[in-house]
Amino acid sequence: MDHFRAGGRQRRPSPQLPAFCRSRRPITTTVRVSTLQQLLWLLWLVLAIQLSTLLLLLAGPVPPRLGPRSDSVADSLAYPAPARAFPVPSIPRS
Repeated sequence: MDHFRAGGRQRRPSPQLPAFCRSRRPITTTVRVSTLQQLLWLLWLVLAIQLSTLLLLLAGPVPPRLGPRSDSVADSLAYPAPARAFPVPSIPRS
């Protein structure tokens, strides 16, 4: 019962900060020029990948590949015939 003061109240211990908060070491970071150059190259690479992805999206869908023509049943299942176009009615000119 050594935490009692005169008057009968119990004294609480003061909170302690962790050791890394109590140290007074200077906080410095050394950055090499080669590290900054590698970061710059990485940023250029990311920019190139984003640009190529954007160009692929803007190019639109790729048309289907045309397969070899043959009359066998297996080939007709592998390469289905394209949809037939309907004739467009023409409007007579007056």
